[in-house]
Amino acid sequence: MPTRREPPALVVRWEELHPGLQVAIVAPLAILSLWAIHVWFLGQPVARGLSYGVFWGVILAGAVIGATRSERARRRARTERGAK
Repeated sequence: MPTRREPPALVVRWEELHPGLQVAIVAPLAILSLWAIHVWFLGQPVARGLSYGVFWGVILAGAVIGATRSERARRRARTERGAK
């Protein structure tokens, strides 16, 4: 069975952050990025692009935070299983 590498230090630090802080980092970035995509690339009006950006940004932030929590739990379970 191949040995698993340890995750990079930045990933470990990200996973150790409180979920509220992760949301505070991810949500604004996701909202602004998706707003820009809707306005510049899809030609939406600014206000409609912002509403789309907020809608999809909240969903994206939730997905990122959920994936982070899931990956962290999976890695911890694997570590605990290996320690027994």
